[in-house]
Amino acid sequence: MRNQINIAEIPDVSLLIKDYLTKKESLAPFYNRAFSFDGLLDQAGEKLASYPYRKELITEITSQLHDLDLTEKQKDNLRKLSLDNAVTITTGHQLNLMTGPLYFLYKILHVIKLCESMNEKQKEFHFIPMFWMATEDHDFEEINHFYFQGNKIEWEGGYKDFTGEIPTSEIKKVLYDFYESLKYFPRGNELRKIIEKSYFSENTLADATRALVHELFKEYGLLFIDGNSESLKKLLIPYVQDDIEEQRSFHSISQTVEKLKPQYKIQVNPRKINFFYHENRERNRIDETNGKYYILGTCKNFNREDLLAELKTHPGKFSPNALLRAVYQEVILPNVAYVGGNAEIAYWLELKQYFDIQKIPFPVLIPRNSVLLITEEQKKKMDKFRWKEEELFLPKEKIIRSLVEQNSTIRFDFSKYENQLNELFDNLLAEAEQTDPSWKNMILAQQKKQLNGLKNINKRFYKAEKLNHKEIVSNFEKLYSTLFPYGTWQERTENFSYYYAIKGKDFIKLLYEKLDEYQSVVNLSII
Repeated sequence: MRNQINIAEIPDVSLLIKDYLTKKESLAPFYNRAFSFDGLLDQAGEKLASYPYRKELITEITSQLHDLDLTEKQKDNLRKLSLDNAVTITTGHQLNLMTGPLYFLYKILHVIKLCESMNEKQKEFHFIPMFWMATEDHDFEEINHFYFQGNKIEWEGGYKDFTGEIPTSEIKKVLYDFYESLKYFPRGNELRKIIEKSYFSENTLADATRALVHELFKEYGLLFIDGNSESLKKLLIPYVQDDIEEQRSFHSISQTVEKLKPQYKIQVNPRKINFFYHENRERNRIDETNGKYYILGTCKNFNREDLLAELKTHPGKFSPNALLRAVYQEVILPNVAYVGGNAEIAYWLELKQYFDIQKIPFPVLIPRNSVLLITEEQKKKMDKFRWKEEELFLPKEKIIRSLVEQNSTIRFDFSKYENQLNELFDNLLAEAEQTDPSWKNMILAQQKKQLNGLKNINKRFYKAEKLNHKEIVSNFEKLYSTLFPYGTWQERTENFSYYYAIKGKDFIKLLYEKLDEYQSVVNLSII
């Protein structure tokens, strides 16, 4: 069985990501260094030459991790982070309930494994794995659910606050049936204890998520940071002030978007001001019109002087959007690389010019690894259908067509008849040139009509053959739905809890061993 599929080979991956992975020359202006071992070393040297906030970072992160029972590896990483030659490789994510989709784990493990490898291969720098907790996000509907054995477990509520500050008082009721069901799995009690230490013991979603991720990855030395901090926000004041006074992020990112737009889908469009204002348990966007600054969704507004005074007095009330969160991260961390999903990498590629203007080193961008978990039973069925690994991510209907053709005893060779028709009309056009050139348009119209008729015959033939093999098609569709639930990638819907309840910590270890830290690939794993 083929073990990996390069992400650039997968049909539905965006052209932007494919061109980035294949190092297309026209994309070179939109990033600093391509991902490589040497590139990370060069990036570390550049970052450390201008990184000023190590003392502030260590003070804050030590405080945030104070209540966790850190492993020796975490303590060692925290000690190393205080050294002048320490850098981070970072990933981040929203505070999804029970981590949400599987790829939450994949991106963290990619960071951990890459740091381990970099530390083994060189001794000039310490590479520290870091998880950025997106506690300031306020899109509750994106994080309030997960799937377990095909069932959606959902936390209902109308929260508009930072998700990190949402109280966990209702969580036991939300998770009760799921939590109880875990006792019937081989390693379910291990997961129950983790839930007890996180969601059932902590008071906010930020603290619960920190505890949960800590329990899953503490043996690997992972550190965490929450940007929702007054002391860290003070370091962001110059960039918020620049956004208010000059709107430099809007102008520079807009210019980049215009350059990318002719060829690529734009992931995020900048706003005039890329910050939110947080007050009264709501996070609302700041907008400017004719010199007035409005907190949308409220009656509150400021003139410029008052807004700048508010920023200096209460920097914790100002929260960056997705684009400027990337900037915030790179300001406060000695970071050299960001590991993210395709959509994340796409919006990071919009930021290079703004980073240059602000004289912030632009990190190496690494599209994360993916994993497709395949059971032994599913593999047997794949073999029965002769469904090859390189065909896994083709459109479903294309795979079914190939399956029908493999099992059909009758062949309708569309291309043969298409070639014959084209040859016939080419001859007619040649005759017309000798007889009456004005017939050309009539002949071309008839050619198009006949080819369309041939296509319709081909469609009806395929439909009839598909019906003749409906049992094979039906069985294949059942298999496909187990590997691609809801018609999308497994990692985007399924949650880790089912696998962990069966295998415990061995599931995390299996994923860690499977990932390829220097490649952007889908790893195929028999589980």
